[in-house]
Amino acid sequence: MPEVLNERGKTRVRRAALRPRLVAAGLDYLVIVAWLALLAVVFVPLYLAGVRPFDGLSTAGTDLLISVLSVLPVGAYLTVGEAGRRQATWGKRRAGLVVTTTRGERPGVARIVGRNAVKLLPWQCAHMAVSRLAGGHETTVGTLLLVATYALAGASIALLLIRRDRAALHDVVVATRVVPSPSARPA
Repeated sequence: MPEVLNERGKTRVRRAALRPRLVAAGLDYLVIVAWLALLAVVFVPLYLAGVRPFDGLSTAGTDLLISVLSVLPVGAYLTVGEAGRRQATWGKRRAGLVVTTTRGERPGVARIVGRNAVKLLPWQCAHMAVSRLAGGHETTVGTLLLVATYALAGASIALLLIRRDRAALHDVVVATRVVPSPSARPA
């Protein structure tokens, strides 16, 4: 992506408009929902047949199992797309967007992993909160995790809406931006 300088001679990265960001998120959520539906196709019949894979697990075991089955595969999907040659998930590609550094460069794998860890942190906190609150144990910790879920998600949405560059929390933390793809046709 060519470097763009602002009036002070500093590097400026173009920003993605809000609508393409929302379209990309919606399309990526379709992929995520498809994965969760596949999990349901496997686990609901097991549950109905009396197989309870979560029964007898410690809280930490439940957290680990939920992470391995849902959060990690979604994180892998996001990371493989954004750290890949196209610098974008399927949703971002369809919306004409890519992930770059704040200088407009290709982000490294470590930066993309960090970006997606911050992005998925509210989801992980929500899983951990639900497992504690539904189980009726560690309710104080569950409540704190639920508060953290909404605080992190709210901060991310607020930043996305109020920042000129449309950087969400995960972008700010690791110095990335979602910008129009250089190969995308101007709208």
